[in-house]
Amino acid sequence: MTDWRAIPPVPTLAFKHVALHCAPPQRTFLTTGTTQGPEQRGRHAIPDLRLYHAAALAGLHSFLFPDADRLPILALIPAARERPESSLAQMVEWAIERFGGPDSATFAAADRLDFDRFAAALRQSERDGRPVCLMTTTGALVRFLDHCRDAGWAFRLPHSSRLMDTGGTKGAPRPLSRHGFLQAVWNLLAIPGYFVVNEYGMTELSSQLYDNVIRDRYHGRGTHRALAGPHWLRTRVLDPGSLHDVAAGEAGVLCHVDLANAGSAVAVLTEDLGRLTADGLELLGRIHGAEARGCSLALADFAA
Repeated sequence: MTDWRAIPPVPTLAFKHVALHCAPPQRTFLTTGTTQGPEQRGRHAIPDLRLYHAAALAGLHSFLFPDADRLPILALIPAARERPESSLAQMVEWAIERFGGPDSATFAAADRLDFDRFAAALRQSERDGRPVCLMTTTGALVRFLDHCRDAGWAFRLPHSSRLMDTGGTKGAPRPLSRHGFLQAVWNLLAIPGYFVVNEYGMTELSSQLYDNVIRDRYHGRGTHRALAGPHWLRTRVLDPGSLHDVAAGEAGVLCHVDLANAGSAVAVLTEDLGRLTADGLELLGRIHGAEARGCSLALADFAA
């Protein structure tokens, strides 16, 4: 095989039904939810965690911390010891170990978000003048921003403070556009949009994509906001019916080829829609209805 596009993709549905690993797993991460019950959660079994660890830290360094060796990391994501099945919790733990400064902490438990302690840590950053990095799900931060509005809170975090959010608005108390989210973060936290990075990750992948804004600003490049990933992760955009590559700039279902998935499935066919632009990947949502046929056919082919 001489073309990476010729690697047969494995649909994310397969991770719910088939053990996809080339050796006994050192760790197994589970997807967060399913309409088929908890026993049908997708499973990503990783034979050697070192590759996943290296890929996660390299992506964080490039897209979130290119200009800062260590910052206090304040997380609205439960700790890995509470959610050992969560790949996101594990990534945040690694981020704190490698990039976190003094006073790094998580302010989320399995059943609650501690907004009072989180706010106290933000006030400490204001007083000290030390920039911080916030790591959170989008839904949790929308809840905090609404809490700030109702409580009359506002924070002026020091310059170079930054925010990584992930997960989209699922779990949020209300819908909020990306523009509205960025505006609310500026109004209530004083973090400008060029320091707000959305992370796109999947349990089935060992690498992540991030908004390009911090990386490109650090390197002096003027680009539009888009998702970008490390050089060992490439994305195809496919017609959802035929699974053939669409024309440049057209929308389709996303297929990620992730070399860090060497112990499981290198090419993963998602249920996400997007398009590739000159600046990176634009995420458009989820496939549904008739558009899901390509993934269903791919699963049938894989099972056969």
